[in-house]
Amino acid sequence: MTASLSSGQFLFWFMAFIGLYSLATLFYGQALWFLVPVIAGKGCVSGGICGAAAPVLGLWLKPLMLIAAAVIAVIAFARRGRAIGSMFWGLVPLSLMLPNLPSLFVLDSAWGTDFAGAILYFPRWSLFDLLPLLALGTLFCLKLEHMPGFAGSITRTRLFGSIPVGAIYIATCLWVSSDLVLALLPHAGVPVSQVTELHDVLNYPLSVAGGAIMAGLPPYGQPPQLVVSIATLVNLAAFMLLFVALAYDGSGRMRRMRQLASIHYVENGASDTPLFSPRRKTNE
Repeated sequence: MTASLSSGQFLFWFMAFIGLYSLATLFYGQALWFLVPVIAGKGCVSGGICGAAAPVLGLWLKPLMLIAAAVIAVIAFARRGRAIGSMFWGLVPLSLMLPNLPSLFVLDSAWGTDFAGAILYFPRWSLFDLLPLLALGTLFCLKLEHMPGFAGSITRTRLFGSIPVGAIYIATCLWVSSDLVLALLPHAGVPVSQVTELHDVLNYPLSVAGGAIMAGLPPYGQPPQLVVSIATLVNLAAFMLLFVALAYDGSGRMRRMRQLASIHYVENGASDTPLFSPRRKTNE
């Protein structure tokens, strides 16, 4: 768990997470279509043993696949984060997925079962709300350590040498990951109604219905074509600025050089002397 991952190693873990998550949500019907005949045997036809195997398999398989995907993502992001400055990046998949697992059980699937009857959870508006996690994972698949704007950690990344886009991006990650803290507040004595209101404020949605973009959900129960949280949009915008700073701004490389120039050594009773220091002007 504590060993760091290179970009190539993280890509393998990330693809495993994407595969498990996709099979448990978007392609869950296809997964059951393949697995039910395999488990029930060659004599499986419509109805009969197939009809009994499908709901039983759906009852256990979907939660197990989602939990396995979340565990793989937490381990992979933490180990890759260790290589670029902080293992706390493993909290991003934890906070985006675990508090919402009950709602993910039934997302885009008619086979799922809703286990959330008496559990406090915050439903995902759509799969688009997990885009911050996919964007961060894509960034971790790159050789981040060798990009021009990388200054030792994402926190230190700056655009044009002055705009702290790294810190801004981390702030938006905390914003979209607030569900993890909110889900724990009722255990600290905070009323569920207040927690739900706070969640609605932090994750206020934008929706598209009838060709119009509107703040909040459509009125009069009109079904929206798309719903996405404002926090998600802000996070993705901050991510684009971060990527531009990492890929095209060379100030991070200069800051890494200054870190090397400040190394000191003490040997054989010598005083602290920088290995590299600016050349002093002499009067000649």
